[in-house]
Amino acid sequence: MDIQAVDRVGMILALFGPHREAVTSSEAADLIGLNRTTTYRYLTSLVNANVLALRDDRTYAPGPTLVQLGAFALGRRDILRLAVEPMQTLARDTEITAVLSLWGASSPVVAHVEEPPRREIVVSVRVGMQLSTAAAQTGVFHTFMSDAPSVARAARQLPTEERERIGRLVRETAERGYAAQVSTRGIAVLATPVWDEHGLAASLALLSTRDVLDVHAESSELAALRNAATTISRSLGAPE
Repeated sequence: MDIQAVDRVGMILALFGPHREAVTSSEAADLIGLNRTTTYRYLTSLVNANVLALRDDRTYAPGPTLVQLGAFALGRRDILRLAVEPMQTLARDTEITAVLSLWGASSPVVAHVEEPPRREIVVSVRVGMQLSTAAAQTGVFHTFMSDAPSVARAARQLPTEERERIGRLVRETAERGYAAQVSTRGIAVLATPVWDEHGLAASLALLSTRDVLDVHAESSELAALRNAATTISRSLGAPE
């Protein structure tokens, strides 16, 4: 496979994200700027290799090989091994779901979840979920990792309204040092950065309903979240 072919495959795979779970052949061609015949050939080859999957509605979505590779890559990250115990402690002590996210190709991806063991009803998310631009953890990455090429590119590619929303979230997060959010549906999130020796490594969050999770600066939940993030950061070699 020549360099041009590799670039084109990369462009096709980069189409998938929180705002686009599947594409048609014609949509893919328009989005990456190739003619439809060439795009169809690439899509067909990727389906044959199990990198993409062709759905019954004739749209293309990430296939088993791509999902397997993504799971393997996430599983190899030291942070997932080092974060488990502090996240279990955080979820147990606060009785709130703890969520760790890593930056993917163009948005944060949920990498690990710890649910509170004693609470019968919990709010949770699935591992592998790509977070939207409205998510508090997305704001953490756009605030503290804005100079990373993939983050800057993701911001540039957003529609104007979403880019403005990210801008407001970034300003709030930079001022507070953490992200706080309560949705119209009553879902509350607190998110804070996790660091390693190179910079931002992940975002750690607490997720529940607004009746359970206090998102104010003086809350005990925020203090516990920050303590857990500090513990993980130190284990990753972040400067004191």
